[in-house]
Amino acid sequence: MIQYRLARPDDIATCVQFIADHPVLRPRYGPAIEHLGTVWRRFLGSDALFSIVAEQKGSGPATRLIASNIASLVSDDFASDLAKPPLKWLGPELVNRCIHGPAPILTDAEVRQANSTKGVNILIWPTATRADFENLPELLQKSQVIFFDTYRGFNIKRLQAQATNPLEITMAINSGGWYLLNAPSVHRQSFEEPVESIFLQPHMLEVTKEMAAKQPGSWANLFFAYRKPVIGFTPSEQRLLSAALQGGTDGELSDLLGVSLSAVKKMWASIYLRVQSAKRLDVRIEVDESVNGDRGKEKKQKLLVFLREHPEELRPYSLKLLENG
Repeated sequence: MIQYRLARPDDIATCVQFIADHPVLRPRYGPAIEHLGTVWRRFLGSDALFSIVAEQKGSGPATRLIASNIASLVSDDFASDLAKPPLKWLGPELVNRCIHGPAPILTDAEVRQANSTKGVNILIWPTATRADFENLPELLQKSQVIFFDTYRGFNIKRLQAQATNPLEITMAINSGGWYLLNAPSVHRQSFEEPVESIFLQPHMLEVTKEMAAKQPGSWANLFFAYRKPVIGFTPSEQRLLSAALQGGTDGELSDLLGVSLSAVKKMWASIYLRVQSAKRLDVRIEVDESVNGDRGKEKKQKLLVFLREHPEELRPYSLKLLENG
């Protein structure tokens, strides 16, 4: 059985070793591999970095790490530089910029500002699985689903990645992406040379909002779809609602978030009042503070259904910036 969770600091050394043991990624990283763990830990837990690990669960309580996935939100300048010839290997370029500065990964404040105005750039880091799990289709498919759910609702401007094998390039193109090589330096969707030779040279897989708009019905077009949030949840309310979407009682949410049960109940009351006062909300959720029991559960479920359809309400943003834009 394979299960997924957010990465923790004590996972990083093992995951870096997967990359160090990988026959394609290790030569790409070169000396920068020694600093990868430092950079990863530095941004772990920030709004700009999303990192999950996959674990294989055995018959007993023991589990072992088998894969990791990382993506980060980066500056406009860095995203543009990555797509300019001469193209570079993404991993060492990112690590070296973070070590020697200025770091291209956004701060929490910059994430909120970019997502509320011009949009964010998503960079997928090159990572590797444990060698004996590298060709397991479930890992790739599940990580794509989790990635989509994580970034759906962001105001996305650009998505970039590099492939470690020919399959990743083919999947990217079939999903609406484009690839870029040093010569000629133009974006392509048709393969004019063997895919097996493309991934062995510096390249860039990317899709922009403009590219996605030209491909209705594609995965890329769906991924870049965006609506402005209208409610204005606070960060603490967003954390509670994000956890509630995964299920659990108020008591379980209290333990997960590390706050008291009374604090959770107060946040729910604040959330319902905030929803009730949202002037532009297209689904009105009536609030009656005297409601409890089954009708109270129904009210919560109605809100959670709305949030599944409107993930933008749970992403970092500023209503003030949105309204001024």
